[in-house]
Amino acid sequence: MNCLFDGLIDRAKGEKNTDYLTGTVNRRGLHEIWNVLPAGAHVHCLYMDIDNFKLVNDVYGHAKGDELLLFVSGLLRSVFPGQLVVRLGGDEFVVICDAAVCVEEPEEQFALLQHRLKEDFDESLREVLSFSIGFVAGCSVSENLSVILDQGDEAMYYVKKNGKGSYVNYEVIREQLAEQKAMKDRTLTSFREEEFELRFQPMIYLQNSDVYAAKAVLYWHFPEKGVLEEETFIPVLEQYGVITRLDKMMFEQICQWKQKWQDTVFKELQIYARISARTILQADGMAHIRKCLETYQVRPEEIKICIEEESFLGRGEKIVCAVEVLSEMGFEIAIENFGSASSFKVLQQVPANILKLDPRLLRAEKGNDRRPLLLFRNLIGLGRDLQFMIVAQGIESTVQAGALANYGAQLGLGDFYGEPQPPARFYEMYSDRYFFVSNRIPTVYSFDHHLRDAEGKNEGEILGEGITYDTGVVAGQMALSFPGGKVGENMVVLPKSVMYSESYTICLWVNTAEMQSWTSVIYITYLDGFLSLVPSDAICSCVFRMKDDREVNEWFDIFGRHAVPGEWAYMCVSCDVITGLVRLYFNGMLIGSKDRAPNLKVPERVIIGGDEYQKSFHGKVAGLEIYHCVLPEAEIERKFRAFQSDPTFLGTKGKK
Repeated sequence: MNCLFDGLIDRAKGEKNTDYLTGTVNRRGLHEIWNVLPAGAHVHCLYMDIDNFKLVNDVYGHAKGDELLLFVSGLLRSVFPGQLVVRLGGDEFVVICDAAVCVEEPEEQFALLQHRLKEDFDESLREVLSFSIGFVAGCSVSENLSVILDQGDEAMYYVKKNGKGSYVNYEVIREQLAEQKAMKDRTLTSFREEEFELRFQPMIYLQNSDVYAAKAVLYWHFPEKGVLEEETFIPVLEQYGVITRLDKMMFEQICQWKQKWQDTVFKELQIYARISARTILQADGMAHIRKCLETYQVRPEEIKICIEEESFLGRGEKIVCAVEVLSEMGFEIAIENFGSASSFKVLQQVPANILKLDPRLLRAEKGNDRRPLLLFRNLIGLGRDLQFMIVAQGIESTVQAGALANYGAQLGLGDFYGEPQPPARFYEMYSDRYFFVSNRIPTVYSFDHHLRDAEGKNEGEILGEGITYDTGVVAGQMALSFPGGKVGENMVVLPKSVMYSESYTICLWVNTAEMQSWTSVIYITYLDGFLSLVPSDAICSCVFRMKDDREVNEWFDIFGRHAVPGEWAYMCVSCDVITGLVRLYFNGMLIGSKDRAPNLKVPERVIIGGDEYQKSFHGKVAGLEIYHCVLPEAEIERKFRAFQSDPTFLGTKGKK
């Protein structure tokens, strides 16, 4: 059977119609041949380019790039013999196939192209090279060639954007591309702010399910198409370079709501705002951010700037410098969808504070396949070791939430916790669950003949015997009296939920019955170590110790004067997980501090009156308070002075 192009290619060839390097027909020759094809004929169009061709030129030189282009032109001729092979320019090729002799979906040929490119060209480039192919089937030669090429180009770009190294039929994505074009056209020609709606989605502190922050989410009320979600339109506006206008509008609306909430519990609510790299690279984008902060009197610390991980790849120092400017202004930077591009250079070079893990990693979980959760565990461990705040996105179930909390993620986000809400509705639903209000309420144990906390939520359990209730440091206060014992004997275990916050202050009254060489009055085990508060040791010191099992030099100790047997002592310790600063107080006075504390992620066991290594504590404990934040030095002194002013106070009248 004769091919549609028999004789036409040879007749059309000439200096003006032939590519100088590969000898294939060029763009001009393609149009000349198209114009003489017989009416009624149909063809298929393959529009393709070589993935990572620029990398080959940059790393191996242009001679290697030319060698690759020659190889590809020969490969296309051999896989599609007798068909019209065209080099449009650069690394873009087109193959026009006679529909009468070529199948409508040449999957075998596509697979063969990918295989031979990897196997037959250069072994050292096997993992780098592939083809992205757009396919337009069954085109009539009476159609406009430029339209067909545009369709092939759009399909090819679609493959590029979705992972490279594959192909797609234009008909499969025609409707999707039409919707994208409509979005682009409307944004360029008739952008209306009122069509976009800002909502807030709760970001949950995983250890206690309080609302810690809010994610800003946009919805587009698109005429005749309904409500579109961000995932639908943000990539399109990014692709066509029209995202900046939307970013500016959203940032200003966030600032407006921050101003409206100035006199409410949400005064310091942290809002996570997605901002395109394109916006912060433009001078007017940065100027708009500054203007909004000034106009609405918003502190940059209250807005977290979220930038896609992929935005940091390929932009070099420009994007890093822009982020440094934002950081100097006072913003904290979140790397959005971390794990999508997976470049450790991003962690090394970008002055970010927060990692928002790519939710697609969690969605990959199927059946009994635990790999997605294990991947999350390792990403969380990496981020925590580098002192990042970790946000786990896309949480869909209690199992996922529990696992991610145990792995050390601080914040969680997903429809499991709540869908995005209009700002006013968000306030109604979550203002009474705001973390920075509830975490200032301590967990208090009175030990008034029971082991329940003041709210009745966390009840302790006695391990052993001989533990009794006794009088405390002031009238009306009760204490737990511990008889001492061997390792692991006669202790009280509290629910680990009492230590839900990673930053904390622990205060308690201690009255030791004897000098012990080492014994813990508070002992908490973690996934990666433990902490211990020791009222006295063999060298007449009190000690606060933290241990990180992952470090060779894992001991972190603060020493102070010891608690004298038979005397009440007010001991407090605070830990700020953000700064790594730990402080030890004795009778209201700061007696020691140390920075770079180990980042112990997830509490596993909370013990009063002993530990897992030394003899149990002998003495009394009263007035245990666990604050889920760091109390200032002045507040700890005030609390001690309040006890001292009680006429029935049994402790020291001085600080020592």
